Amino acid sequence: MRINGIRSPQIDATTTAQRTAPRGGTGQATKVAVSSEARKLAEARAPAVSDAAKIQRLLAAVARGDFMVDAEQVTNRMMAEER
Repeated sequence: MRINGIRSPQIDATTTAQRTAPRGGTGQATKVAVSSEARKLAEARAPAVSDAAKIQRLLAAVARGDFMVDAEQVTNRMMAEER
């Protein structure tokens, strides 16, 4: 996803595994590799965001802690994309 030209940070699978390892022990980390084709597909499906005012409203709502997600609306949009 891109917001104001900023790309999402890359997630390191090892770091994520360390953060999610059971407390009091060391978890077995599984390394995951995402192919360049998968990255291209993910970027191609990401909608272009050009409404800077909307982005600022969303960022402000997240910062205030009152950002809400309507799961039904998200589901409907995802299903519409697949049609």
